[in-house]
Amino acid sequence: MDRFETRDQARQGPSIGRGVAGFILLALLALVIAPGALAAQAILNTERFQLGEVEGRHASVDASGSLKRGNSEVLDLSASGMVGVMRDRHWPRLIFGGQYLSDEERSILDQQFAQLRYSYIFSDRLTSFHFVQAQKNETLLLQSRWLVGSGLRWELYRSERTELAAGTGLMAESERLDRSRLSPGESWESDRIRVANLAVFSRELESGARILNIVYLQPDVGELSNLRVLNELGLFIPLTDRLRTTAALEWRRDTRPPADLGRDDLNLRVGLGLEIL
Repeated sequence: MDRFETRDQARQGPSIGRGVAGFILLALLALVIAPGALAAQAILNTERFQLGEVEGRHASVDASGSLKRGNSEVLDLSASGMVGVMRDRHWPRLIFGGQYLSDEERSILDQQFAQLRYSYIFSDRLTSFHFVQAQKNETLLLQSRWLVGSGLRWELYRSERTELAAGTGLMAESERLDRSRLSPGESWESDRIRVANLAVFSRELESGARILNIVYLQPDVGELSNLRVLNELGLFIPLTDRLRTTAALEWRRDTRPPADLGRDDLNLRVGLGLEIL
């Protein structure tokens, strides 16, 4: 059996194309029907959802709690997940999530997000990525943020326990901010083209735990000093074949934040992850 042919594929034969097309249609409908309810951080770390070996239909969910210091100091609970299907060289999936935040004065649903993502697998080491993403973030003043992008991802090094990968592409970004919270004369809308760079380092320890570091660099093509950065260092510890505990430290930087927001945010996140399929 070819490396890209799964057991499900061998059983289903001609139904593969219909299954993939149906999945893409449902995911697109999810994005179109509820764009006003979608929200997330300025950079979404979707890479951490898609590093495991998968075949056929698959789904996973993560739940976590975190303490944030920076533009906000709050305790929050969040859940996110992915559902997808890998057939032959095609891999469509929908990545989504939401976050419940509370402080001494209020409890709000501040962030949710959705990203429809598709990859074509050229070889063991080279894949493409294409995505449509919708976001909203009250803390960062984002009423809406839409992204459409494409790029390539290379696996630079692989051993029995270690992987190193990098990717780059372009994405169109359209943002609309909350005008009532901006300084007088400050622009509330922007449309940009950004470079979507990423680097991923993964190391499996002898205990079975995994260390994962992911870096995103997203400069504005027309103004390279307008830069957004995310670095996430995480530890994943398996509890059972399907259940894992996670801990991650995120650092985010925006060189051109709106209003009086600071440039840096630090986020410590701990939680549980479950492989459903």
